[in-house]
Amino acid sequence: MRRAGLFSRTSALALHRVLVGSARAGLAALMLLTTTPSLALAQMTTLKRAAAAPPDDGLGPRDIMLQADLMSDDRDANIVTAEGHVEARMQGRTLRSDKLIYNRLTGETHAIGHAVVVNADGTSEYGDDMLLDDQFRAGLAYGFSARDEDNITLTAGVAVRRNETIDQLNDAVYTACTICAKDGTPKNPTWAIQASRITQDREHHVIYYRNAVVKILGVPVFYAPVFWHPDPTSPRRSGLLTPKLQYGARRGFTYEQPYLFTVSPSTDLAISPQINTRVNPLINAEYVERFYSGMIDIRGGYTWERDFDNHKFYGKETSRSFILAQGLFNIDRYWTWGFGAERVTDPTFFQRYSTPEVYTDRGPFPTSTNHLITQLFTRRQDDDTFVSVAAMDFQDLTVFGRNTDGSLIAESDKSFPFVGPLIEARYDPNEPVLGGQLSLQTSAVALSRNQPVVSINDPSSIQAPGAQQLILASPSNAGTLASIAATAAATKNSAVTALTYTDQRRAGLEANWDRTFTFDNGIQVQPFLQAHGDVYSVSNSTLYTFNNGVAVAHPGEDSVARGLATVGANVSWPFIKNFGTTSVVLEPLAQIAIAPSVGLNPYIPNEDSVSFEYDDTNLFSLNRFSGDDLLESGQRLNLGGRATVDWGGGHEASFLIGRTFRAERDPVFDVASGLSGTESDWVTSLTANPIDGVSVFTRERLASGDFTLRHSETGVNLALGRNFLSLRYDYNVSGYQIGAVTLNGVTNYVSQIGQTQDATISGQVFLTQHWGVGANVTRDLQENIFPLAQLDLIYLDDCLRIDLLYTHDETYGNVIGTSDAVTFRITLATLGGTPANPNRAGAR
Repeated sequence: MRRAGLFSRTSALALHRVLVGSARAGLAALMLLTTTPSLALAQMTTLKRAAAAPPDDGLGPRDIMLQADLMSDDRDANIVTAEGHVEARMQGRTLRSDKLIYNRLTGETHAIGHAVVVNADGTSEYGDDMLLDDQFRAGLAYGFSARDEDNITLTAGVAVRRNETIDQLNDAVYTACTICAKDGTPKNPTWAIQASRITQDREHHVIYYRNAVVKILGVPVFYAPVFWHPDPTSPRRSGLLTPKLQYGARRGFTYEQPYLFTVSPSTDLAISPQINTRVNPLINAEYVERFYSGMIDIRGGYTWERDFDNHKFYGKETSRSFILAQGLFNIDRYWTWGFGAERVTDPTFFQRYSTPEVYTDRGPFPTSTNHLITQLFTRRQDDDTFVSVAAMDFQDLTVFGRNTDGSLIAESDKSFPFVGPLIEARYDPNEPVLGGQLSLQTSAVALSRNQPVVSINDPSSIQAPGAQQLILASPSNAGTLASIAATAAATKNSAVTALTYTDQRRAGLEANWDRTFTFDNGIQVQPFLQAHGDVYSVSNSTLYTFNNGVAVAHPGEDSVARGLATVGANVSWPFIKNFGTTSVVLEPLAQIAIAPSVGLNPYIPNEDSVSFEYDDTNLFSLNRFSGDDLLESGQRLNLGGRATVDWGGGHEASFLIGRTFRAERDPVFDVASGLSGTESDWVTSLTANPIDGVSVFTRERLASGDFTLRHSETGVNLALGRNFLSLRYDYNVSGYQIGAVTLNGVTNYVSQIGQTQDATISGQVFLTQHWGVGANVTRDLQENIFPLAQLDLIYLDDCLRIDLLYTHDETYGNVIGTSDAVTFRITLATLGGTPANPNRAGAR
């Protein structure tokens, strides 16, 4: 069973003055020319961003400095000719060539032989023969090439500027890849677009291609008679994004082609149709709009199709869709509000259509696998206060199997309430109170349902706690209460209780105070005081106890109030010893807490304290439960010891061990918790960063009597440059599972406690400069399945990334079949999608 749970102005020129040195060969000739307005050829700087301010080179705004081996001045014809190592500078641009012919009247410049123009921003243009305007910007060039930022290179047989905004290149090639090997010899770029004509529209920031051929490593892979994309001067443009190709048994061959519409400077709309050979197309869309005070992001998808698995179709064709949306806005300096909306028509929709990034947080209340949350919230926070008001609704996507008619056996949403309002507030005054820190917090919540649920308390840790769907008995179904009774009888556990109810409301107030005293000998004492009180209102409640397989009903209590006061102290005494550059700290830790025993009130439903794990993170917590429905009470002593070794450079290791002792047993803890007796299990943790790029951690819980391993979570992280590896292992004898209980031939699925065991490996390793492999594999060692296994063959250079991704998914293997899919993804720098190499500055 699966666990629940990216020619300025035109000018005329006139000779201002000429500085001439010796005209003998081998000596430099310098000329300083000053410009005045006139008509001339306009710019042809292809693929240029907004020009950077030219550096101050001592020249005036209309001055030209000219240097060459030999120079002549034909004053009658107003022509200056320079030959041999020609170099000219003007307005931050530098022109070099074998020969230069300059017209003093028009400002036109004719550069012949190995012409190079270097712009103020470092970009450059090259040509065998170039005709330039009055500001050294190319207007006509033969044998042309240009190098722009982001390593963008463009070459053409002929480059012509058609008008103020249109540049045309004939027999041209565009690439963002390196075109020279390390020894300077030419090489085929990783990818390039070759075209009979390339036209740049600088006004609209678009580059158009006629007869475009995309080449990978010099091999043609794609042809289009017409093709276009935004030029790099445009941060956001409408156009095609990187497509996605996939093949798998569920949908057959899949081609997904996103297209981005830039509706406005602050609004984007991406339409991404998914074309499948086995099933009907799916239309995906994402709308993003940014406001002065916030943003919204709305994703959705729609199709008209039947339910299907790897082999069959079920039911009839109908509308199937999803929405994943979020928004966050600032009201003022302190207040914010936002929303998250998550809904889908089919519980297996996301797996069948390979929808990415589903289970991500879209608000302050985090989601979990197989559950969607729709939430609306507002929050206020300043230096000492916090207020939150929220409401949320849930959708459960847990599926167990199929019925004989093909319908899904799924967990009902009826076990989840509508939560709202949920009010939380906290006040932490900046000024000390009685020399210490005071914190006040209050909360109130209302949970509403249309159908009754049952909350189970099983001290023997067989049946999982928390609200579950209540299935009533019928001629064809024994019902939930009968399943609970049968389990209680089979385990001979008469302490099991079950509370059925519909709605509940709770309001609570808590005050915490603590103060720290540090003595001369290093002992640190922190006395504390906590007072907690709450009141519950529960609708339509009935309490059931179980006797020899029979459920016995008792009237519920509509209102329940309780209070708890705890006083105690934290004590630590660190011992520090230095050994050269290494420091060692040994720190005994203790916490004593004294409170009355309030026990377990079976008339209070457990909604927010279901998930619990005793470990080093809550060893010294006053209430180890995550919520308020269960409270830890009684007299207890928490003991531990920590050892830390620090040998500098960020390299250290820390080990913690501890356990809890109680004056008497606290019945809020079941057997699986490790805290049910007067002596708890042992908890340990170890974290270490022994060398650069390596970190390890492990935390365990060991049985109090025989040190049997009850929970272990261990991981290793390795990172070296672009290579990284992460290993995780988790073992728990009291994890949550979905179990099947069969009575009278009818099977009910209920949450149960049982052993779980998982291992995960993820990482990326490059075996050569460009070729690498990646993996993200999770193995459920208890069920012997791969919930997710992804293997990636990667090619990466400065302008291209290719991923050949194999995905194996057994999450719903018994429902929609095991998925084996192959995805091909190619990302070309500057042509949309994610950067080929995110570590390279300026990648688009």
